[in-house]
Amino acid sequence: MLEFKVITDLATARQLWIELSPGESVFDLWDFRYCFYKYEPYPLYFIAAYETEVSSLALSGVGGSVETKLVGLMPLDKHPEHGYEFLAEDACEESRPFVRPGREELIPLLYAQVPAPAKFFDISGSDFYTMALPLEDYKYTVSLGGWRDFNDFLTARQSPKKRRNIKQELREIESNSNGEDSGNLEIVWNNTPDIEDLFELNVENFGEDSYLNQHGRQGWRELLDTGLNCQLVAVKKDGRTVAASLAIYYNHTYYYLINGVTHNINNLGKYLNKINIERAISLGAKFFDAGLGDCNWKEAWHFDRVPQYKFIKL
Repeated sequence: MLEFKVITDLATARQLWIELSPGESVFDLWDFRYCFYKYEPYPLYFIAAYETEVSSLALSGVGGSVETKLVGLMPLDKHPEHGYEFLAEDACEESRPFVRPGREELIPLLYAQVPAPAKFFDISGSDFYTMALPLEDYKYTVSLGGWRDFNDFLTARQSPKKRRNIKQELREIESNSNGEDSGNLEIVWNNTPDIEDLFELNVENFGEDSYLNQHGRQGWRELLDTGLNCQLVAVKKDGRTVAASLAIYYNHTYYYLINGVTHNINNLGKYLNKINIERAISLGAKFFDAGLGDCNWKEAWHFDRVPQYKFIKL
């Protein structure tokens, strides 16, 4: 017998998340999500599916056991403007309900329990129900298997002409011939104060579309203290940060989360991408996850597209 319950207290919600989350993606981790939820603590609305199993002896009335097991979880909060959403959805580029392995038939039942209004974005999943949802966008990934360096990436993913062009553009930066604002570049890894420069560059690049305008920067700061394998890099010229990014290496995947570059140096974004791909390879990552949306470079670099879906209930 299947029963649905709504959970609204934080301690129980955390317990259920940890129990059922597969932990495959960094976005499946409670510690990641909670960094952002704690600064926008909208009312929780976790829909938990429990299955009750009754032994044959209990059915016959001569003893036996009755066991209730958590088998599915739709982890939501209620946003004050657009209604129900996945927990801390704005800061997370992948969300999904959790079910026990082999119980994918529960996914449409969990969606059916969602109240209106609800707007879910960046939904991932390869089950039939999820893949039938409206397409929202793509996230972009690339397999790093067997690659030794960035040149291997270019050889595998670019035409000879495009390889030559990218190499030339990067050489111009690295050889100080990219104009008066390039040269003397220094790469600094995991210097915590550099995250403040990253915030400013991200807003400079994305303007009103940068979610750092509206949502807590403190969540990103606290990621650095979670124990996750954070990779914060700053590219500096004469002591000033001109490019920066934050990634997390988790479960053999390098998640390239947020970045920003100054507009004063040509092709600096390509240089930052190169640095991160090389870092991922050096860490032994099997995949490089460049996140949601093309951002005017991922298609050109021939990353693989993974569909992301949306769910709207008015």
